[in-house]
Amino acid sequence: MRTRLAAILLVLGMIGAAFAEANFSTKAEKIIAAKITAADKRIKYGKDGVITIPASAFSKPQGNTKEVFVMKSFSGGSQLHCPRLVKKSPVFEYTIRIPKAGKYALTARVVTVNTGQHLLVSANDGKTPISIDMPYTIGMWEETKPVTLPLKQGENIIKFTRKLPQKGLSIKWFKLTPDK
Repeated sequence: MRTRLAAILLVLGMIGAAFAEANFSTKAEKIIAAKITAADKRIKYGKDGVITIPASAFSKPQGNTKEVFVMKSFSGGSQLHCPRLVKKSPVFEYTIRIPKAGKYALTARVVTVNTGQHLLVSANDGKTPISIDMPYTIGMWEETKPVTLPLKQGENIIKFTRKLPQKGLSIKWFKLTPDK
C-alpha cells in the first residue's frame, strides 16, 4: 500500500500540484466569502413577544476575531462560528431592546459535531453565568433546551462565552420567549 501511495505522490509531483487542485471556486467557498448584510443581522420582534436574534447581530466584538466569526450559512442568512483549538475564550455580546421586563426562555439553534459542549450566558453583568448544554447534533441544526434569563424593560446586554479547551460550535440564532 505504501509503495502505491509513493508512486501516486511521485506522479503528482512530476505533473504539478495544479493538476490535483480545482481552478474554480466551489459553492461552499462562494457562500462563505459572501458579504454579511444588514438583513442578516436584523433582530425580529414577534407579536407574541418572541424575539429572534441572528447570531451574526452581536454588538461586541467589533467584527470577526480568531475566537468568533460570522459567515454566510448554506441554509440562508448567516451564522456565527466558534472554532476549536483557540487560545483565548470567545466572548460575544448582544445589545437587545426588551419591550417588557420579565423572565425569558433563551434557546439557540446550533450545530455541533462533538459531545459535551457548553455555552455560558449572562444578562446585564450577571455575576454567575448560566450554562447552556449544547446538544450533539451530528452536524445538523438543532435547538438547545431553554434556560431562563431575567431581563429588564429597555436595553439589555446579553453576554456569551465558553470555557477552554473548546470544540467547534456554530450558532444560527438565539430566541427569547417571554415566560407566561
